[in-house]
Amino acid sequence: MDDLLLGSVEQLSQAIMSKKVSVSEVLEATFARVDRINPDVNAVIWQDRDAARREAAACDADIAAGKFRGPLHGIPVTVKESFDLTGAPSTWGVPEWANNIASEDSDAVARYRAAGAIVYGKTNVPLKLIEWQSFNEIYGSTSNPWDVTRTPGGSSGGSAVSLATGMAALEAGSDIGSSIRNPAHYNGVFGLKPTWNAVSTWGHTPRGQYGSKDIAVAGPLARSAGDLALAYGILSGADRFTADAWQLRHLGDKRQKLSEFRVALLLGDSASPVDENYLNLLEDFADELEEAGASVARADWPDVDSEAHFTLYLRLLGAAMSFGLSDAQVQEQMDMLKDAPEDIRRIQGNRFAGMTLSHREWLALDNARLQARMRFDAFFENYDVILTPVAASAAFKKDEVGPRWQRRIPINGHQQLENQQLFWSGYSGVVGLPSVVGPMDKLDGLPVGYQAICGYGRDMTALAFARAVEREIVGYTPPPIALSEPDKIKF
Repeated sequence: MDDLLLGSVEQLSQAIMSKKVSVSEVLEATFARVDRINPDVNAVIWQDRDAARREAAACDADIAAGKFRGPLHGIPVTVKESFDLTGAPSTWGVPEWANNIASEDSDAVARYRAAGAIVYGKTNVPLKLIEWQSFNEIYGSTSNPWDVTRTPGGSSGGSAVSLATGMAALEAGSDIGSSIRNPAHYNGVFGLKPTWNAVSTWGHTPRGQYGSKDIAVAGPLARSAGDLALAYGILSGADRFTADAWQLRHLGDKRQKLSEFRVALLLGDSASPVDENYLNLLEDFADELEEAGASVARADWPDVDSEAHFTLYLRLLGAAMSFGLSDAQVQEQMDMLKDAPEDIRRIQGNRFAGMTLSHREWLALDNARLQARMRFDAFFENYDVILTPVAASAAFKKDEVGPRWQRRIPINGHQQLENQQLFWSGYSGVVGLPSVVGPMDKLDGLPVGYQAICGYGRDMTALAFARAVEREIVGYTPPPIALSEPDKIKF
């Protein structure tokens, strides 16, 4: 059972449908893992085991009757706390929202359920989803399963830990600033930031907010690239505001070998320095891609000014996250930067400035974004993938004191602002491009990943590349905590 719960959805589904194990047995084994592992990592922060057991029994009855609910029939799944799940709290870690109980499922939950999944629980997030750590006053702090003194990432930190430790077979996360990609990198799993608006975010907004948020996406996390593709196929599609007018057209990609891909390397940038040891591993990974036959270019990148592109992202990010703030709250945040050091003003100053944009100013930035998109589009006429770091380093030591924008992490012997590494989030995010993150190697015992950015709408290319990497080079490895004791339930 340990092998099944740490394996792929395909393997688990085959075992269920061939009746080697029942759905109820899989669910109870999952609960046993939660009871054993979760106290050390605090990833799964809400569960409804009674409802899940009833659903598992119904799934078993369906199998006995020869019925099949879908590709996730009886598969245990958790979702990020911020996705609405009927009867569960959606607090975003905000104490004042502790009694915000969802009355309907988000589209992500509904689509997983329609495919047959048992969504039994929710996973931890940072306050208002704005950290690369996952802690809040309601649920406490989540830890990295590879080293509990380190962050699991955020804001889908609990999601990645739940997956990495076998407490769920799939997850649903969201990403405006690497909130899918960063936790995947820190925990050694796969994550896809889809093309903007390719996956509905309905039911993943604070109460009273309904529209899609600029830059922000919903997307899957998984333990295998194949599972990631499966989950994306289930989650993708229009929301209720647009479903009557359009359908998502997936640009297919049937490539299976790395020798079929053209890769451009962007393995560092002065806008956001990266740990040299991590860069060395990325260089080694690029060598492995070449040895597998991929075409790799080391000195060709999209024609965008890195600093201007980063500033564009930070300002549009600030605007996107300003909904619901009063003028007084915006001014209070701006005032905090009056005597801040230059590097803080460069990063957080630009982000805060985005909260005060006039519509005329926003339109000018949006036009600059479209110009950048055109440059990326031209670049992807000659390449399939831009390979970049995911972050500045492997998971850093937990630091939960003070606001994020004041915190620093050690990079190459210097104390660098932790949120400076948002550069690697916004490089593709601001222009709405798909980015897949997959496990690549270990650095001082901690997992590190690659980020593969693809052209607009080329989510299937990103997934095909990740599957080829997994097949020919490297994939998921369980953290030791997930293997420390075999499940006591035997079948």
